[in-house]
Amino acid sequence: MMGQKRWQGTVQVLAAALLWSSAGLLIRGVACSTFWLLAIRSGAAALALAPGLRQLRGHKIGRNGWLAIWLYAAFMFAFALATRLTSASQAVAGQYTAPLFIYLFSVVRGKIRVRPINLLPMLCIALGCGLSLFAGTTGPLVLLPLACGLLFPAYSAFLRRAGDLPAGAVNCLGNLACAVLALPFAISTPLPVLGDAALIAVAGVAVNGFGYTLYARGARQVASLTAVMLCLAEPLLNPVWVFLFLGEAPTPAGAVSLLLILAGGFLDVAGAWLRSLQTRRNARL
Repeated sequence: MMGQKRWQGTVQVLAAALLWSSAGLLIRGVACSTFWLLAIRSGAAALALAPGLRQLRGHKIGRNGWLAIWLYAAFMFAFALATRLTSASQAVAGQYTAPLFIYLFSVVRGKIRVRPINLLPMLCIALGCGLSLFAGTTGPLVLLPLACGLLFPAYSAFLRRAGDLPAGAVNCLGNLACAVLALPFAISTPLPVLGDAALIAVAGVAVNGFGYTLYARGARQVASLTAVMLCLAEPLLNPVWVFLFLGEAPTPAGAVSLLLILAGGFLDVAGAWLRSLQTRRNARL
């Protein structure tokens, strides 16, 4: 039963990552301010998920639930601003720092022992992230991609601690919080044209609404580091869609950094597979 739940969680997290991979294309492709994009996209997702608020009856959101909600809103802000104000490869590299933060936190808390089999993947990812982050836009703007890498695992951690709170309801409130935060900034900027606004709203329902609800359900069935590593499919595909549809090719440094990050992800998956084989062999002896 536990294995089946873990498999279902893996599929849900991967499906969410595939949906999220279109977000960068939308953010860089529509002609409107970042704040209107956030307000419309998150507002549409909140409206679509509003019926799920009924499931909160009998549940107390609690501190962990509220922290997950506001961290989700903060991540949405940081991701949109990073994608608009830095290069696509820098925004991707910032997201890839998420497993690094989780790994370091787990080492400090004694949950993971530093060994070559888990250190080498993280060194590859760290080198790739550093190469991409500091080869382009420099200065304070580099903090935006880094904020994405820190806020997403923090959101995931508090979501897991929130217990059995309905995923759709938590996601609805997170999107509502993001829309409320963005609206005061948006009203001072020009409104997007109707076609762009409709596209943003549809994408909000699919990506913010359905995608993050899938993730919220699946992430509770797998380990935190596993969930974040599975999500690496999203930033890997993000620049691919941007290149195919908008013609924005990554720089040579960005391409090398993505290869290093991909190598780190592959080594981590291979290491997990080898550890699983060893555990099975020991169980048979």
